Parts: sequence; C-alpha cells; structure tokens
Amino acid sequence: MLLCGDVLRLRFALSSVGRPSGLTRLCSALVALALTVSFAARAGDTVVLAATGATAATAAAAPARPVVERADPAPRAAGTVPALDESEALRAAEGAIGRTIPDAELLDRNGRPVRLSDYRGKPLLVSFIYTGCFQVCPAQTRALYEAAKGLDVMLGEHQFNVVSIGFNQPFDSPDAMRSFARQHRIEHRNWEFLSPPRASVEALTRAFGFSFVATPAGFDHVLGVTVVDANGRIHAQVYGDRLRADQLGAPLRELLLAAPPAATSTLAAMVERVRILCTVYDPDTGEYRYDYKLIFEIIGGALFFSSVALYFLFEWRDQRRARRSSCNAPRQASGSTV
Repeated sequence: MLLCGDVLRLRFALSSVGRPSGLTRLCSALVALALTVSFAARAGDTVVLAATGATAATAAAAPARPVVERADPAPRAAGTVPALDESEALRAAEGAIGRTIPDAELLDRNGRPVRLSDYRGKPLLVSFIYTGCFQVCPAQTRALYEAAKGLDVMLGEHQFNVVSIGFNQPFDSPDAMRSFARQHRIEHRNWEFLSPPRASVEALTRAFGFSFVATPAGFDHVLGVTVVDANGRIHAQVYGDRLRADQLGAPLRELLLAAPPAATSTLAAMVERVRILCTVYDPDTGEYRYDYKLIFEIIGGALFFSSVALYFLFEWRDQRRARRSSCNAPRQASGSTV
C-alpha cells in the first residue's frame, strides 16, 4: 500500500537532485518507497495469516470429542448405572472460567505440603487424573507430556508449570502418584503430581469445574486441561484426551504476550517475548518452529522506519545548512559595500 506521504517525499527528493545532497535524498526516498510497498504486502499476508490463526484458535477452543471418559463404554440403561451428564459437565467447566482457584494445600509425590498459590507468577496447566485408570488417564498424561515438551520449544522451559491432581482419595496418595509418574516416564522439571486431602476433593474439583461420577468400573470424568493465569484465575478449558501443543500453546501464548513487562524487565526478557511471537505450530511435524517469514517482516519494518528516519535527518541537516548560508550571504554583501 502506497501512502501519500511517501509520494510527496519521493517528489520532493526528485526535485532536489540538483542540490549537493540530492542524490542521497533520492536514494533514501527510493529505498523507503520500496520498503513501504514490500512491508505493506507482507502486512497483508500477515492479516490473512492472523485471520486463519483466529479460525484455527476458534476451532481448537470448541470442545473436542471425547470430552468425557467413560469407565465402561457399553450403553447404560437409564437409572441402572451412574453416568456423567456430558452437557452438564461442559456447562460446569465453562462456568469456572474467570474464577480464582482456591489456595488449597496438597501433598507432592514426596509427601511435602504444597499450596496452589505457590504456582502463581506463571501460567499453570492443571490435569485431574486417577491412578487406577489403565487406559485414558495414562494416554492423556503422556499426550500432555509430549505437548509440554513442544511448549518448551515455543515458550521456554521456565515460562509455565504443570500439575496433575489425583482426585480418587485416599487411593491417589503421594506414593501412588509417584509410581504413576515413574511408570509413564513423566520427567519434566516444572511438572508435579499432587494429592489433595480427601475432605477437600469435592470443593477443589468444583472450583476448577471438573466433574466426575463414580461407577462400578471406575470413574466417568471430564477429559481436558485447565489453563490458569499467573494471578490464579482460570483462563481457559481445553478439552480432549490427546491434546496437542498447539491446543495448549494458544491460551498460554496469549497469556504470556498479554502480560505487562516487569519493571525490572531485562533485554533478555524482551528478546524472549519476541521469540515467542516469532514461533508457529507446524502441523506436519507436530512441533513449534520459528516463523522466518514473520522475522523477515519485522526486519523489513525496522529497515523501513530506519530509512525514513535517516531521510528526515538528512533533510533537516541540509535545510539547516541552507538557512545558515542564506543568513551569512547578506552580511558578506553589506561588508564588501562598505
């Protein structure tokens, strides 16, 4: 897109070719004009990509099936076996968005007390599991682990935390949670497995919008991950039993980029924010990679603004010299007459 200001600057530069620095101004204007056209074209592509990304984010935000794990997938006659109402479970989960999670005290896998407020300051991914599950919960946890490794590439290893909470108490004890993590080879420095007291399970799960029903075969429960922001408020619910990095990366990236920079923010922190902005999910590999097109757009934009700044700097310098010359000329003329 060509701006009227660019045309005026080009015309002014063309009319100034005869002056000593006219060639410099002309080259500067031509570079600025070329970069304007290139950057505007890139910006148009960016808008299209952003719209596509918004559509993908909307699709990812829609509940993915299945959203409820059935302990026994066989059809159940009404009134015979307890069953979880999927629509009510989804309504409860969505109703929890925006709610501040309670500062409950739990035990980590080594039996040490941990408060949920200890995780404030960074986004938190929360997954509810029960260790007696032999199919869906292990598969969901492994998928979350693979997604977390992908998020490490995009966001950095220390940008978020993950907790798995065992809701089947007293059976999901610290020992059971430790064995579950070891059995499924979950080794992530920012991931902890927590056991709440039996008396607080109902209030805790209700606060997160997590629904479950005990059945003779185990539990029917919601499948998904709760995304909590750095202030302890529930930001999003991401549903599904095999979540991908892009599904969790969208809300996490939104939280990290929207967070205001700290007063003591360093250059490294600013570079980290730019790095997060310049990553994109590659569906072919299932991993995040750098968006080199966006990086070139940023470099092109920086060059454009730099060239415009240089153009005005040269123009200001030449006009200042011209004013000085015009002021000195009458004085010299009057001195020679005397």
